[in-house]
Amino acid sequence: MSSPFVILNASDHPNILKTDVLIIGAGPSGLMAAQALGRLGIDVTVIERRAPGEAYGNADGLQPRTLEIWQGYGMLETIAAKGTRMIAMVGYERSKSTGCLVRSQPSSNVVVSSRYPYEITASISDIEATLRESAEKAHVKFIHSSWPVSLEIDESKSHDKCTADEFPVKVTVETACSAGEDNRHRTISSKYVVGADGAYSWVRRALDITMDGEQTEDVWGVVDVIMKTDFPDYRFKCIIQGSAGPVVIIPREGDKVRIYISMAASDHISRRDDGRLDKSTFDHREIQRKILERIKERLAPFFVEFTHVFWSTIFSTAQKVASKFSFKNRVFIAGDACHTHSPKAGQGANASMGDSHNLAWKLAYVLRHWASPSILETYEDERRAYALELISFDKVISTSLEGGTAADYQRILHKQNLFTSGTGISYSSSNLTVQINPPRSSGSVGAGERFPFGPLVRLADWHPFDSQDLVPSDGKFKLILLPGNLLHTESKEILHRFCRTFQNAMLKRVDNLLGDLSGVRSRLSICTIARNLKEDITWKDVPPKLVESWKCCFTTDSLGENDDFYEKFGVYQDDQTAMVLVRPDGYISMIAGLDYPEIAELVLSYLYTL
Repeated sequence: MSSPFVILNASDHPNILKTDVLIIGAGPSGLMAAQALGRLGIDVTVIERRAPGEAYGNADGLQPRTLEIWQGYGMLETIAAKGTRMIAMVGYERSKSTGCLVRSQPSSNVVVSSRYPYEITASISDIEATLRESAEKAHVKFIHSSWPVSLEIDESKSHDKCTADEFPVKVTVETACSAGEDNRHRTISSKYVVGADGAYSWVRRALDITMDGEQTEDVWGVVDVIMKTDFPDYRFKCIIQGSAGPVVIIPREGDKVRIYISMAASDHISRRDDGRLDKSTFDHREIQRKILERIKERLAPFFVEFTHVFWSTIFSTAQKVASKFSFKNRVFIAGDACHTHSPKAGQGANASMGDSHNLAWKLAYVLRHWASPSILETYEDERRAYALELISFDKVISTSLEGGTAADYQRILHKQNLFTSGTGISYSSSNLTVQINPPRSSGSVGAGERFPFGPLVRLADWHPFDSQDLVPSDGKFKLILLPGNLLHTESKEILHRFCRTFQNAMLKRVDNLLGDLSGVRSRLSICTIARNLKEDITWKDVPPKLVESWKCCFTTDSLGENDDFYEKFGVYQDDQTAMVLVRPDGYISMIAGLDYPEIAELVLSYLYTL
């Protein structure tokens, strides 16, 4: 059977390679960046220390916003078939009077409104294989059993002066060869480097980027198992509190479960001088025995028998954020390379892939000359602010899990569910976000937030859609028009007036008689969402110059109090309109009324001056 990804062996390539983007590390963050860039036509090479198929890492849960992102890349169906949905959550606490475990009120795991009101849990090997398959389809190249040993940046080649055939970043890579052969060294020259090489990132250390924060004293054991038990809730997300420490149970694919357990001081886990666990001293069989023993103790009086143990490890956590996420806008770090935290809120791979989703389209726009290199500065601005918020939340949830009750933990997760689900992440203060002044009527969604979900009907064929299907991760900006009720004369006139001003604003930017529009129009998709019953209008009611095809005209198919999609943007009256400009990563750049003065000019000026 052929490999699901392109692998270059030592004999497959010369001592000097050139690539647009070199990605160091093929975990979830590196693979997400690779497939996203490859889809946009960028030449990408990934180097990875591991051999093909060698699994590593603890990540196993995909939050609702991550599921939206995967859907935007067309990967969700694949991972959903391999994993399982984690829908419910429950807590247990050991009674001080009886010593028995007391069950709290069960609840939904995801309590905020979401297109996917659940998490999907899957093995790290399945998560990575799905990302690799997407990368392979985008012609991404992989060099395995390889690691960087030096990095140089030619600072004489500024972004403005760097030509298409210049590759100012050089990384020397060492590749392990067959037994009896010396390891091979080669140079990979690139325009940009992304360091997605984990918590102990070589790239970060090579650039002297510090990690700010603290190492926690916590030591956790984790196992993937199949077990026989009379404990009823091992297919829930389950938090068990007791004086000996917490246990967290996560349902996995098939009959498998993952169990996290805090290790006791009596387990005598040794550390190095830098605070990291000294795994060179571990007897891994003994560590596994202790983990399984502690789980049985803390689930007592329930019966537990482990019928299969797939994997186990122990780890400590640090709550740290890198002092910067980029170096001279040529080298970037992502994922665990720039933020580390505990697994207690299930954010690990989600935060890492969110970094890459944010960075990839910006790199592609610069490489394709669609945007100024200054756009790359927004990666650190947006994602470091998020990482700092993540660490603050991790400290709160850690305190709750260590010293609070199971009910406390549930309450905090529910209270902060906009954050933990990822659906509430906002870039409202970013330079890529335009706050229209004066402000519009307040809605539930604002500029800087992710484009919301909602049911729609396509007018041409009455096929059902979700609004997020209108904003796939295809590298384009999306202009979403909300003209209101198209049977109202005023609403229809506002839409036609916007069409005329938009066309005139475009014509002002024509560079020659052939109509060269610098490609901006080709990178902008326009969709119209009316506020009518589907029986009352057709897609031909939308001005032809705003209709790219029959596929881009929709309606909410509801009126009045039953219609909440328009209200998400602060549009409550039938004669109100709105326009939403959405970035390639699904976040909103600006929201305004269609009749806002010079709105067409504002949109095009934004796109032409990226």
